[in-house]
Amino acid sequence: MRKMPTFAELKNEAANAFGNLGAWVYDEWKRLNDALFYGKNVSGAIVWKETHQDRSLGYYDHAANLIVLHNILMRPIYPTTGLTWESRRFNTRKISDVLLHEMIHQRIHQTGGWMGENSHNNTRFVNEVNRIAHLLGLNIKAKVIESKTRHNKKTPAAESESLSLKELFHFPYFSRSPNYYYEQF
Repeated sequence: MRKMPTFAELKNEAANAFGNLGAWVYDEWKRLNDALFYGKNVSGAIVWKETHQDRSLGYYDHAANLIVLHNILMRPIYPTTGLTWESRRFNTRKISDVLLHEMIHQRIHQTGGWMGENSHNNTRFVNEVNRIAHLLGLNIKAKVIESKTRHNKKTPAAESESLSLKELFHFPYFSRSPNYYYEQF
């Protein structure tokens, strides 16, 4: 039986591959895990690469307990001419929110999975979004979105006071203020 790598081993591998950013993402995973998931998510690999169909900023592979962050998030905010890898400025708030989103999927899969239309529009995901939004101080409400038939076509129909399907797919980054990601600079 193959031994599962420890958090420290995973962090060390990431630091070797991506320097301080690789180590930081594990520290951020631990911070979010402790603060928002009561330390109960089980750590796995976090890698940087292109995502499925190159459309999303991240995804969670439950079979491998793997979080993939799109390598576009590794692009520095400021020009890199003359800067070393370690001195580049990254949008750590955006990376943190994408990581948090994938950690919600991680938590759901590590506690039994989900039933519903998809991995975002189901009771467990919506409940986690509401719980975490409250902890983050975001004044939003999510509900499972029912499909309604209009013109012989089923389409999702969110209630006016709740998040849309697109906002669920992009929680928490679509729920942040427009300047949130640039206030850190």
